[in-house]
Amino acid sequence: MTAVKRTLAVLLATTALGACSLTPEPITNAEHFQRAKEDYKELYAGYLPVTKPLTLEEAVARALKYNYDNQLARVETNLQERQLDLALSQMLPRLAADAGYNWRSNNGSSQSISEITRQQSLDYSYSQERQHTTADLQFSWSMLDLGVSYFQARQQGYRAFVAVERRRKVINTLVKETRGAYWKAVSAQRLLPKLEPILAQAEGALAASRKAQADALQPPLQALEYQQNLLQVISQLKRIRTDLVSAKAQLAALINVPPTSELALATLGDDVQAPSPIQVDMARLEEVSLAMRPELREEAYQERIDRQAVHKEMVKMMPGVTFMASLNQDSNKYLYRDAWAEAGVRASYNLVNLIQGPQAIEAAEAAVEVSKTRRLAVSVAVLTQVNLAYQQYLRSIETLETAADVDKVQRQISRTVADANLANAQSDMERIRRFLTATAAELERDRALSDMHQSLGNLYAAVGIDLVPPTVDTNDLGKLVGAVSAAIHDWESGHMPLPEIPAAAADAPSAQPAS
Repeated sequence: MTAVKRTLAVLLATTALGACSLTPEPITNAEHFQRAKEDYKELYAGYLPVTKPLTLEEAVARALKYNYDNQLARVETNLQERQLDLALSQMLPRLAADAGYNWRSNNGSSQSISEITRQQSLDYSYSQERQHTTADLQFSWSMLDLGVSYFQARQQGYRAFVAVERRRKVINTLVKETRGAYWKAVSAQRLLPKLEPILAQAEGALAASRKAQADALQPPLQALEYQQNLLQVISQLKRIRTDLVSAKAQLAALINVPPTSELALATLGDDVQAPSPIQVDMARLEEVSLAMRPELREEAYQERIDRQAVHKEMVKMMPGVTFMASLNQDSNKYLYRDAWAEAGVRASYNLVNLIQGPQAIEAAEAAVEVSKTRRLAVSVAVLTQVNLAYQQYLRSIETLETAADVDKVQRQISRTVADANLANAQSDMERIRRFLTATAAELERDRALSDMHQSLGNLYAAVGIDLVPPTVDTNDLGKLVGAVSAAIHDWESGHMPLPEIPAAAADAPSAQPAS
């Protein structure tokens, strides 16, 4: 009895200690700072420094390799694939090994009473040792669980495809944003060295005018009007400088370059060419977008996931049949045979499913209808985006042509007045104004060129055409740069690589999706 009490005391103490440890402790500030320090090191642990001027191809490749949004999408895809393997393994039968030790403080003696005479037919006796061991190997396979697991595995398989489509969307968005940020950063690199001297000159002229006004060397009204014009010029110059300075920071964030690193971009000449215009059929673009957009493909997979739920609820209404078999062993010396095998079949049926089953099936079918309706709603939005993206692309071409003409005329004006500038025939205000006009024309041309690249990327993203496939290997930066370079060359050649429409889809536009 003492041993039993001792055992109970140990169990109670263990339970009490476990209960005390259930209440979590908040993370301290020291732990947060230590975690932040480790995270900062990990952010750039695998970063390869930029050792040469950055090209567009390398910028996109670095975004695909180092940007954490893409890395997150990749690991989420891997997670779904692992969960698919787990779902497939759950279809296997159950095979369990069990071993045990049994002990009691006294013998389990009992007597027997005759069913006929109701008299004691046997003295108190026992047939089991006070301590003995058991072991068994049990095999069981439930056909009901197999059916449910089958459709759950199919659902998980479609979820893995959904993860791929989500990664496609992340890649397309990342490529589009990187292209836009790169061209803005190129403009900043070209224009900032020209902007800073004229800004300093304008601020110097403002200070000189204020000093002349204070010394009464100029009429007050004339001085104030001159200062007002200068302040407007300075404000405009500073706004331009702010836009240009932030461009490199945006690009650095997209390609995961440390903020303290210098980012030099490949130099582009004044005669840089815009991408060749593309000629496409809008009806074809709309048809391709409805088939290729990641959001619509994700919704198509979601509808199939919901269809599997309908089949799963149907299976749950069926009787459960379980096949069982086991190998058993018992060390009890009173047994005539201490090892034996068993086999059997068991059938069960949950009668409550007669009520719940039809309701569950109706709810699952309603979810399928919701998925289909949601896909149609997204389709309308996609068609709108494709048409808007194409119109914006056409407008960007016109804007670039106009901005290029304005910049060309402004360059001619600058060359014409160059002799007057050298002879100091112009006032500081006029010289600053002309430089601002020339800089603004050059900036507008660069912005128009950047907008055209951006609108072309928006059009590709709206249609759902990938610059690089989601299965591309991002481990080798050199190979990735080559793949991106080839893709960008095709993009800018004026040829949009639209996929061919399968004959079956063209012949049967109203075909229902397979389950």
